[in-house]
Amino acid sequence: MSRNLCLSGMMGAGKTTVGTQLAERLGRRFADTDEELRRWTGRSIPQLFEEHGEAGFRDLERQVIEELATYHDLVIALGGGAVLRDDNVTSLLLTGVIIHLDVPAETLVGRLTGDTDRPLLADGALTERVAETLAARHDRYLEVADVRVDGARAAEEVVEEVLSWAMSLGDVLTPSEHEQVMT
Repeated sequence: MSRNLCLSGMMGAGKTTVGTQLAERLGRRFADTDEELRRWTGRSIPQLFEEHGEAGFRDLERQVIEELATYHDLVIALGGGAVLRDDNVTSLLLTGVIIHLDVPAETLVGRLTGDTDRPLLADGALTERVAETLAARHDRYLEVADVRVDGARAAEEVVEEVLSWAMSLGDVLTPSEHEQVMT
């Protein structure tokens, strides 16, 4: 049994892209908390925000995280605000490690331009909203992370750095995953 690899960071940081590639490389199941919320509720993220507000959305997200944290051997892409709640962090660290994909605001803006599925970016200019949100969250991201990775690079490079870090620890990957990574 290995520890879950939980990817945190801002919207647009590449958590889903990197997570999918990590899961494929390791032969693990991939879970995206936003996708799980969509599947569980039959609603889009904007619909959930509209119907429940941000606080209600965060409560639903909490339920998803609590469920996912009961499993092992997952790669989990967390919603951008998931680690703001202490109870989420506590649950995630019981069975996993938190890997922060750190991406500068300018890169995030480039990645998010034209994205209509981000309720927190619906109001105001994209550049200002991203900068404000990142400024409000950045210290927390770093505080709860087991490791910080430069997420502004190509996804393949980010995956390689995460795998290298995970291999350096004794309890994150299984022996067979070590072997897979080495080949």
